[in-house]
Amino acid sequence: MSSQIVTAIIIEDEIAAYNHLHQLIINSFSDKIKIVGNATSVKDGIHLINHLKPTLVFLDIQLEDGDGFEILDNVKTSEFEVIFTTGSADYREKAMDYFAFYFLNKPILETQFITVITKFLEKQTSFDLEKYLAFKNQIEHKHQNISLPIKNGFEIVALDKLIYCEAEGSYTYFYTTSNKKYMTSNNLKKIESLLQQATFFRIHRSILVNLKHIVKYENSGKVHLTNGKELVVAARNKKNFLRIIKLMSFSIS
Repeated sequence: MSSQIVTAIIIEDEIAAYNHLHQLIINSFSDKIKIVGNATSVKDGIHLINHLKPTLVFLDIQLEDGDGFEILDNVKTSEFEVIFTTGSADYREKAMDYFAFYFLNKPILETQFITVITKFLEKQTSFDLEKYLAFKNQIEHKHQNISLPIKNGFEIVALDKLIYCEAEGSYTYFYTTSNKKYMTSNNLKKIESLLQQATFFRIHRSILVNLKHIVKYENSGKVHLTNGKELVVAARNKKNFLRIIKLMSFSIS
């Protein structure tokens, strides 16, 4: 365990909740954690993290001007750990528990608080951005679309209906659940940048796959898609591919 003092900020818009958390820290970990700032809004939270560069952030999910997740989407660094605080028992808590994030239920019980903080101090972890993006994907269920070119215009296609993209020279082909094939003059690198926040992964230099349409993976690297297509994950991409697949689904192994 590190003996260095952990600098922390609290992002919480309820005065009583802030005072309670602050007091818990003083009572049990004043020799290990130093509160260097606090904020009550998304805007101020972003500024505080960027300016103070804390080791630990206590982050309320529901804030006065928006969602606490907006802060994580907009800070310039992820070299800190996050302990989420939440006052509503819902699907997000189950997701946070599965993804192994630190979180505290409000009103925070001293026993739960000590357990969570002790675990953090023993591990001294930093926030995992890749894991966060997978988590966010799971809880948001955004209805996202993409416009694909056709002969006399374009069609709006839901990203969930897009199975995979394949590069051919400077062109990219899109394959959908309706067995349609679309062609665009954009290269795969640009398509990947557009879809990087969605559930797409580049398994090969010429193939970008919607992870939601993978129904089977073989240790040889072969993946089976919902349309019956079989593709191969490049050896250099296997490690990251398997990690993301496991983050997106319950893995029993």
